[in-house]
Amino acid sequence: MKLFKYSAIVLLLSCAACSNESSPEGRSKIRDEKLRVEIEHLNWQNKAVLDSIRAIRRELNALKNQK
Repeated sequence: MKLFKYSAIVLLLSCAACSNESSPEGRSKIRDEKLRVEIEHLNWQNKAVLDSIRAIRRELNALKNQK
């Protein structure tokens, strides 16, 4: 019974050591994925800002042409 508990603990620890966070390559993949998501978010924000600028420019041009 004691050997079974010891084996179970060793197995659990070895599984925990094999996670993505335990290796440099795994950590870099996680970091890269987070960066990719952040870049996508920034691209979306940039597109929204550019769309707003275009709308403002159209309104300013319309006001300018009314005079």
